[in-house]
Amino acid sequence: MKLTKYISLIILSFTLAWGHNVTKMKSQQTLKSNTISQKKTVTQSARSTDSRSDTTTIFFDNFEGTTGWTGLDLTVPAAMWHVDDFNTPDGTGTSWWMGDPVIGGYYDHSYITLDSPEILVPTGGHLTFDLNYNVEDPAGAEVPYNGWDGCNIRISTNSGSTWSVISGTPAYSSSSLYSFGFEHGEGANIPGYTGSSGGWVSADYDLSSFAGQNVMIRFAFASDPAYSTLDNPSMFGMIVDNISLGSFSDDGTDDGTMTTGSMVPIAGDLWHVYVDASAPSPTHAVGCFDENTGTYVPGMENYFVSPEIELPAGNSVTFFDFSYKSGLDEGVFPDADFLYVEVEYQGEWNSISNPTGDPGETNYVFTGSQDQWTAWSVAYGYNDITVLAGETVRFRVGLHSNDDTPSTIGFHIDNFHVFVLEESIPQITGLYADASDGSVYVSWNDINVESGGDVIYDDGLFDPNESIHVTGGTGVAGTLFDMPYGASSITVNNISVFGDENSSGSSNIYGYEVEAGVPSETVLYSSSITTIAGQWTDVTVSWAFSGDFMIGYEISDNIACVIDSDVPGDQAHSWTNLGSWVDWTVTATQYNFADGEWGIRANVDVVGNDAVYNVYRSEDGGEFALMFNGQYLSEAEYTDNLVQNDTEYCYKVTAQYGVEEGPESSAACGTPEAQTIHEIAYDDGGAETSTNVGSGNYMAVKVTPLHYPSELKRVKFYVPTGSPGICAVRVWDNDGTDGLPGTEWTPSGGVIMQLAQGWNVKDVSILNIQIFSGDFYVGWEETSNSPPIGIDLTDPDFRSYINVDGSPPVGTNGVWAALPLDGDFMVRVDVDSGVLAIDDDLYDVIPEKFTLHQNYPNPFNPVTNIDLELPEFAKTHLAIFDITGREVITLINNENLNAGHYRYQVNANGLPSGMYFYRMVAISTSGNKYTDTKKLVLLK
Repeated sequence: MKLTKYISLIILSFTLAWGHNVTKMKSQQTLKSNTISQKKTVTQSARSTDSRSDTTTIFFDNFEGTTGWTGLDLTVPAAMWHVDDFNTPDGTGTSWWMGDPVIGGYYDHSYITLDSPEILVPTGGHLTFDLNYNVEDPAGAEVPYNGWDGCNIRISTNSGSTWSVISGTPAYSSSSLYSFGFEHGEGANIPGYTGSSGGWVSADYDLSSFAGQNVMIRFAFASDPAYSTLDNPSMFGMIVDNISLGSFSDDGTDDGTMTTGSMVPIAGDLWHVYVDASAPSPTHAVGCFDENTGTYVPGMENYFVSPEIELPAGNSVTFFDFSYKSGLDEGVFPDADFLYVEVEYQGEWNSISNPTGDPGETNYVFTGSQDQWTAWSVAYGYNDITVLAGETVRFRVGLHSNDDTPSTIGFHIDNFHVFVLEESIPQITGLYADASDGSVYVSWNDINVESGGDVIYDDGLFDPNESIHVTGGTGVAGTLFDMPYGASSITVNNISVFGDENSSGSSNIYGYEVEAGVPSETVLYSSSITTIAGQWTDVTVSWAFSGDFMIGYEISDNIACVIDSDVPGDQAHSWTNLGSWVDWTVTATQYNFADGEWGIRANVDVVGNDAVYNVYRSEDGGEFALMFNGQYLSEAEYTDNLVQNDTEYCYKVTAQYGVEEGPESSAACGTPEAQTIHEIAYDDGGAETSTNVGSGNYMAVKVTPLHYPSELKRVKFYVPTGSPGICAVRVWDNDGTDGLPGTEWTPSGGVIMQLAQGWNVKDVSILNIQIFSGDFYVGWEETSNSPPIGIDLTDPDFRSYINVDGSPPVGTNGVWAALPLDGDFMVRVDVDSGVLAIDDDLYDVIPEKFTLHQNYPNPFNPVTNIDLELPEFAKTHLAIFDITGREVITLINNENLNAGHYRYQVNANGLPSGMYFYRMVAISTSGNKYTDTKKLVLLK
């Protein structure tokens, strides 16, 4: 099965990418393998770091700066040479065992040492100890070697700087071990014990030749890369006990005098922060791989360990999550590469499948590869750490590799998040402020859903080129509907699905429960549906839910689901199921598809949802104050008529249930201004080149208002390239010689303005610059870090001038000269000329580009005007839609219109108050297509 846009794209890897397994971790003393399905057997609730969740962040690291995490390389298990009661000589006490108790023996590619302290060898001194070993049989070894894995005894007379192999009784069973000689580079003819000792034997080494010297004794063990305890569990490695030399003795007691080590260069701490343009956070992630090769190495046990994190106590429901991708060489567990995700509890590291290390539960490691970023909770599900409430913990992620040389990407993580789910009043979202002449209209997403109300996440406008279907099977496109806060139950009365223009017809809809943010795999309800191209199809149901729920629409080769791509992905409610549920944002990002909301809606009855709203307002940067003197709003909109033009007003909204008030929303701001303000521009919006005029020099553009008097409101400069900088805005009268810049209207030194790439806008209305006749000039004084100003070379008006004198005299032209290019500086102004922005005088001028203007007045009751401009002959459609996407007024019905300016008056007397959209689609005979959509508000 492949997931595609309606224009089929081949994506062969999609179903393979989600083929994860969960594998049981190696347990103490015994090795067990138990592979279970990723989503069907795992019963623990998962919670992803979903922006829609009511959460409090406890810890978050996106690895974009300094991180408190540390690398840990445990390639050589710390417990290889250690005291243990395993297989002691007399069945009691402990002895020194060169073996890992987790697997009952040794690993491939090991060279592990146990060293004594310095010992004075007495006259006639003998080293004695008890010895037991069982390692790889020497059969098959080829010249110059006659053994594979093995162990030997070494001595150092220079405090461990150099070592020599010594011989004793029993004699070594191999004269040339492959493990020491070839695998670890010591060359042929390194003797040692190999095969099996057949049980405990007494060893005696005559060291009389070292009498009077201080020596160190080394018990050395080495293995080759191909056959170890993982292949033959009877091979336990090497055990020594009752070590004696002169005054030194050790009966298997770790008193700190014996030291252990490894002669194998460890894999290295491959965990590191690196630049990744595909990372979920802006630019960086953490990976366990070698940047030089893009892969990892054999024989690894690499971890990345978090700082300590204090989890909240009490009844908090606590989760962790992170984004990850992985590439692991395939293998059969335990001889396989796998991932660790562990948490430290009371000093012990446990798999996240068993956070407290409960003996009755199972510790799991994780296999499977995922070559695209996805959430850990979505892939594996184990992320509930509520049981650790009140504890201070650390997390670690790790990569284990066997002895096969890998060629895959290793283990990568980003956005590690520990968070608490909260049952609290939700924050208001979707706050919108639309300022007009003398008023500001404020609206927001209504968190109340009345009985019989529609739950709608799309805006009703769908692009058929972004429809999604699958080839080679069926899948489900699902919308996750949030249970309104305070509601005790919800019943779906009706489901609506918008039919794709190219692939509508018979299909099925499904209902699913949602637990802890993740949809169930089990279909709770189902019904058939037949969609109609370009229309909403309704199906009556009676589906009851006690929490969040999912409505799914079955897609296939012939059935696609439309998507509204105007909605930001981190706010969308869309998922897909092609074997398991995946947040659509993850998949859309992975395959560069459009993100947004599916064309799926629900009409519901809700019990217990009754929020009211508070509106807070800030005037001109002041403090936010509650409006209405404590009177609440029941509707999710408000028009503020107590405003003054040219003053910025910002708003925040909270929800309230009884006496409890929720958190403030993000602010939305608007500046009411007269509708008679319009832009004057002499460029076409495209910069063919750019220039600097030099620090301390000036440039200017001559501006001619259409009406007088006109008041200057804003100046605009276009910077096509370059680093940010500053300039000093200057405005002059045209009373200089030959009508050039003369008297300056801006304060001494100009008005400092920050500049960056693109259009830069500076409000200068506070200067109260009035133009009563003629022209005036707008420009800047350049500084040492001003970026180059854009120049439009097409169809110039020859209104641009420069002054390289650096100090133009008041009332004279100084050294003002015309720009020595056939073009104009990209400088624009907004002026208030006392007439509407689209003046009747302009109707005799052919527009330069397609334009749909904001309606005026707005909000309106019940009449408003909509202006548009066509630069060429075009088939045009202009209509008004309600919030459900239904076309309620058609102004231009696919008519052929000549180039020009058009104004249409709308009378919405027959429509109810609310927000509407108007949309223009124009297709010219030359093939140019223009589409634009704007909002308008009817307020009766």
